[in-house]
This record gives sequence, structure tokens and C-alpha cells, in this order.
Amino acid sequence: MFYCKELDRNFENKTDLIKELRRHKDDIISFKKANIYKSIDKGISVTAKPLDSSKINTTTKGISIDEDYYYLAVNSTKVLDSHLDLHVNGIWNKTVKEHQGRNYLVDTHVLSIKTTIARKEYIEMLTAVIPFALLGKPYDGDTEVLIYKIRKDKIISTEAKEWLDSGDDIECSVRMQYVDIDFAINSDDKEDIKFKDNYDNYINQIANKEDFDTEIVYFWIVKQAKNVLESSLVLFGSNSTTGQIEESAKFQPSNDTEKQDNEPSNDTQNSQKEFYLNLLKCN
Repeated sequence: MFYCKELDRNFENKTDLIKELRRHKDDIISFKKANIYKSIDKGISVTAKPLDSSKINTTTKGISIDEDYYYLAVNSTKVLDSHLDLHVNGIWNKTVKEHQGRNYLVDTHVLSIKTTIARKEYIEMLTAVIPFALLGKPYDGDTEVLIYKIRKDKIISTEAKEWLDSGDDIECSVRMQYVDIDFAINSDDKEDIKFKDNYDNYINQIANKEDFDTEIVYFWIVKQAKNVLESSLVLFGSNSTTGQIEESAKFQPSNDTEKQDNEPSNDTQNSQKEFYLNLLKCN
């Protein structure tokens, strides 16, 4: 039995699942791109740990972290979430270029004066490639993270500053909209050659494959996304590979700037289910 979350339906076999996904993939991608997501709402809530600078290769040519700033990893790549969305390296390049000075840091995605932790004019966005081990995760290899760089004296929430300075576990969640999505499926059907190529090219980039109890038959490759309005400090986030980068750390900045975080809120869940059910009724 195969369950397809996008279509909210069980399939007796993999062949029927692939057939229906192929038929509806364009509609599913359009729906995904039309929504604003919060990574905290997309599953897997595990507390992140502060980055361990002792695990960094000190010979790596990177950027020294200034002790006067907080460096918050608000999203990371190569982790497959509960919607089978895979963020890949380069996803945030365009938003870093075009959205500097537009995004706030807030408490748990509430945009208000009282919940603002840092104002948008004091936040610099950048991306960097760092080892998963630096994020306290047992995954092999590196991940590209979207980072909010904020002067410590520009944190206007006393509670948030105390939490950041305490070293206690904290997570970040990004508010995002998908812009460029591709489909990957493990199918030998001639109609799926492109999507099988995608599958073969990206399946080994998934760092958390062992977290899935069953075969990963398909997934959605998110190549570009927008960070919309804010990112948040949260107690539990969908992608546990987020959090604060320690002051003494160094990281390798992303080099390729030309390449282009789980369930939505309750309202979005209802509209999503209704959308997919209507697809099935109409087809």
C-alpha cells in the first residue's frame, strides 16, 4: 500500500501511484508555488543544537564570525521534509540578492511590533556551506544554509536576547514561497525519463534518507524560493538543522551565486486537501 499525501489517497501498487502523480504533477506544483509556507509547519520538530565550532576544519578558507553579531541559520538544504520537498543548494541565491533589508526576525511567525526581535534594516542575509556536523546533526557531508546576520545590540526583544546568549537549544523557521520546483520519481516508464533522471541526480543528496521507513518513491526538488517578510525564532522547527552559529566558527561562503524548511497552517491544510480532492473528482 502506498499513500500519496498530495492526493490524500492510498494506492494498491507503485504503478498506480506513479500514474496519478504523473497526471496531476503540474497542478500539484502550481499549488505548491501558490502558497506561503512556514517551515515550522512542515513536520519533523526536533530541537536544534548550537553549532560546534570545534568540528570546523580550521584550514578552510572561509569567513570569520564577528563576535558582535548573531549568525542564525534559518534554513538548510538537503533535508527531505514531510511533504517530500527537498531544498537544494542555490535555493536562496535570488532572495539574498533581491530581498536584503526587507525581512524581519520575529517570534514564532507573528508579525507585530511586540513580537519583533530584530528590525529589517539591521538584518543581512547571506548563504554559506557548512558541515552537517557543525549543526549537531549525524548526516554526512555539507549543507547550504540561509543565514541572518544581526548585530547583538540590535536585538530589541530582551527575552530573545537572553535566550540567544544562554546557549540553550533554539530553532529557526523561515516563511517562504516556492518559485522553481521540479519533480523526481523512481519510475522506469518511458514517459518519466526526465523525472527519473531528476531522481537519480538528487536522491543521494538527501541527507536524511534513513529517517524514512519506506521507499522514497518520489519527491519535489525546490530549486528556488523567496524568503517572505520574516524568519522566526521557534521552540520547535520542521527542519532541525537550523539554529545559532557560534561566535568562534568559520564557514565557507557559497560560491555559485548564479544558481537558483512539514505542513502548512490549519487553513492551508484545509484548502490543500480540498484542492487535491477536487482534482480527483474532476479527473
